Amino acid sequence: MSIFSRLVAPYRKGEKNFERARAAELRRDFDTAKAYFQTAAEAFDLHRAKKQEKGQEVRLSHLVMAGICYTRLGRNEDGLSALDASIALKNVPDAFIHAGYAAAKLGHANKAMDYWSRYPNWADQRIIARALKEQIKTLQKEKTPDLQAICEAVAEAIFRQDKENAKLKTRARGKKMVPVNRGY
Repeated sequence: MSIFSRLVAPYRKGEKNFERARAAELRRDFDTAKAYFQTAAEAFDLHRAKKQEKGQEVRLSHLVMAGICYTRLGRNEDGLSALDASIALKNVPDAFIHAGYAAAKLGHANKAMDYWSRYPNWADQRIIARALKEQIKTLQKEKTPDLQAICEAVAEAIFRQDKENAKLKTRARGKKMVPVNRGY
């Protein structure tokens, strides 16, 4: 730890480590991604505590990133709390995906269906949208659905969509990052 690390705002540390974690996930380097998500979550915890202490609101993008970090680390209650707060502010596609995932991990199938059914069509993330519709059908059909398998299917769809987005990004050099409405 350098002496300059104390000068970096917690939200900046959270953002940077979140980006590093997502890049590591894209490479399927999950151990590295988990370490980055852990560092980001700790930074967002500190940032949220400071904001709460001052009576200020946390920025929407920071809520979404924090919620995703928490969910990736298995802190599903914290993730659901942060993602619910972000959904209350704005319809952020990734918030619906991960809130549904966290709800499913907590065993709340109906809540997961609710989040995933509200996933916005304008997000233009076809692979994810298709997977969410399939999982909603599975949840509706089965009395005791395998929520773990459903979560794995959603996680795999997120990975495939990220790969597709990365491919599109390399084709559109110099243009805005694809997709533009991630929420963070």
